[in-house]
Amino acid sequence: MSEAAQTVYVSDQVREVERLHRDLFTDGFRRLPIRDQLDRQAHRIVEGHKAGDRAVVTHITCWHPKLVCRSADDIMNSNFTLDDARQTIAREYGFADWSDVEARGENPPDQDFELAVDTLLRGDAEKLRGLLSSDPTLIHRRSSFGHRSTLLHYVGSNGVETYRQKVPLNLVEITRLLIEAGADVNATANMYGGSTALGLLVTSDHPAKAGVTSDVLKVLVDAGAKRD
Repeated sequence: MSEAAQTVYVSDQVREVERLHRDLFTDGFRRLPIRDQLDRQAHRIVEGHKAGDRAVVTHITCWHPKLVCRSADDIMNSNFTLDDARQTIAREYGFADWSDVEARGENPPDQDFELAVDTLLRGDAEKLRGLLSSDPTLIHRRSSFGHRSTLLHYVGSNGVETYRQKVPLNLVEITRLLIEAGADVNATANMYGGSTALGLLVTSDHPAKAGVTSDVLKVLVDAGAKRD
């Protein structure tokens, strides 16, 4: 078992989505405008669908406006176009639709924020603490993607980019670190009509299967997080 497998819980579905896109997520890709990043992922989803790669099902059943909650067979047998893929990936990243991506996605995402998210999801508490110490504004910054999550929202493993719905097994430590750095435990982000980190956490299978939901919930509630 690899070190990553020992320290971070990743569901089979998320692992498959990560595999589908893995070669895209280079340093150069991450510096592209958001519109271009999402367009390349949309093309990859169409290619995967045509090739019969069921890794695309998680994207589509969760985010396509008409195929949401449909079975894998229904999805793979559907007539799935590039426009379908663009609408799917737009919604996954918190945009209303593809026209919203085109209107708001002309610039690259915030590279410092993105690095902090990646560090958080690896469970690298020491490096995350250093990033937050070097730039205290990170704790209040928000994702450049449509969902506009704070770092704390990523502890919920829910509603953000599918490949990032991972759970570091030291999530309690990570959550405490974010709160100590000044995270607003009741901040809302633009998923599911407006969600707090607590709301995302308790409605996600990933932290539950990793066995950390109750402990992280206690940390949030003790810090003043309000239940919806």
